[in-house]
Amino acid sequence: MKHRILITTLTSVMLIGGISTASTVISNTQTVQAATPSFHSSYWTKNRRVYVTKKITFKRYDALKGRIVRGRRTFKVGQRITVRNAGEFDGWVLAGTRSGSRYWWVSTSASTKWLSLRKPVNTHSYIRGNTYQDKHGVKVAIGNATNVKTSDGQNFVVVTATVTNNGAHSIIPSDWLTSKLVFLSANPKKEKIKTSDIFSEPIDDMPSNNQWSDLIKTGNKKLSQDDSAKIAVVLQSEDTSRVVDSLYIMTSDFSSKKSLLFIQVLKR
Repeated sequence: MKHRILITTLTSVMLIGGISTASTVISNTQTVQAATPSFHSSYWTKNRRVYVTKKITFKRYDALKGRIVRGRRTFKVGQRITVRNAGEFDGWVLAGTRSGSRYWWVSTSASTKWLSLRKPVNTHSYIRGNTYQDKHGVKVAIGNATNVKTSDGQNFVVVTATVTNNGAHSIIPSDWLTSKLVFLSANPKKEKIKTSDIFSEPIDDMPSNNQWSDLIKTGNKKLSQDDSAKIAVVLQSEDTSRVVDSLYIMTSDFSSKKSLLFIQVLKR
């Protein structure tokens, strides 16, 4: 069903782009910077100013009655509020609630997934050259693609890329990349797309003893806020005997009528 929807939608999408001839990069560099402290960090025992990245509601708690009472305060994305880890329970307390107070504004969301210490990136999804950025500010620059044939006759395509996480939360680069972009071996503007034209993550892993092993491993590790990593992703058609000359790469939500990149696949 997923492929059927994909094929139907692709027939109406325009693809344009340039050719990339960059050589394979084997190095693996990553900038390390501090991420948002976890919910259980002592950092949150004091009042902290945060930006809301996902709508959150605080409820009014009556300490005398020991229960939630009437009253709600909802904060939308982009608002800035001051909170601390409740300590008395797994959740958050709005600033202004003093120790010993009868009424508290509380949230039982025991995580930091709804907040950011820095102002959210006011951005939009775009495609420019060989670069794609989503609406959260996570960005990828596509490197090159290489055909790889294993000893048992299976064909894979290895795509290298650099992912920069300017978003509010950690991501797994390879998962993010394959969920945001679609890789095709045919131009849907000129050809009828078949399921064998769609390249996705393979059911069987490519043998680990290859020149991209470190980059593939990096792609499967968590990438924190403000970090950048060079990765490689392995793709395969349902026709595992197929060798391709080029890939068309476009957004998976089909929001753009232009391709991200027409990339020439290197022979190996």
